[in-house]
Amino acid sequence: MRLIIEARLADEGSDTVHDVDGALAVIERRDCSLADLGLTLAEGRSLLAKVQAELVSKQVEEWLSGQTHFRCCGAALSHKDSRSTVLRTVYGKVTVKSPRLWSCACQRNARTPRCVVHPLSKALTNRATPEPEYLQAKWASHLPYRQATAMLKEVLPLDKGISFNGTRDRIRTIGKQLDADI
Repeated sequence: MRLIIEARLADEGSDTVHDVDGALAVIERRDCSLADLGLTLAEGRSLLAKVQAELVSKQVEEWLSGQTHFRCCGAALSHKDSRSTVLRTVYGKVTVKSPRLWSCACQRNARTPRCVVHPLSKALTNRATPEPEYLQAKWASHLPYRQATAMLKEVLPLDKGISFNGTRDRIRTIGKQLDADI
């Protein structure tokens, strides 16, 4: 038996459907034994990581398409270059293109030269989605940092995505934020 999992991304408000290049996963079961019932943990992790990468890439691409004009005057911002940015998600790291844009001419004067704008870096300061940070904080509040990190790596497709030092640092940052709020 062979299970082929494909994905299609549909744009909201239009009939446009984009097929994701290739299959997300191909799962083969040679014999019909009940010993290989369902997905293995490795197959599930791999599938979730691929789905997450496709979804995050498309969302970032669409969000960036709305960031090409300056908000104050509406002028189009010139493209300088693109760099890669790694975003940490609960299903692994996703690498996306992050354009660097030249600032608007209306912002320039004799003392301030033309500068570069990084819309994605400005919007995602932690370069992480809330879920991995939530899980790190929740599990590290109940277990030692090393055990919490090991359990997250075992269950989620994080590979080398987090370290116990990163977990400890995240808990300290949350503590400082809570103290500041009080």
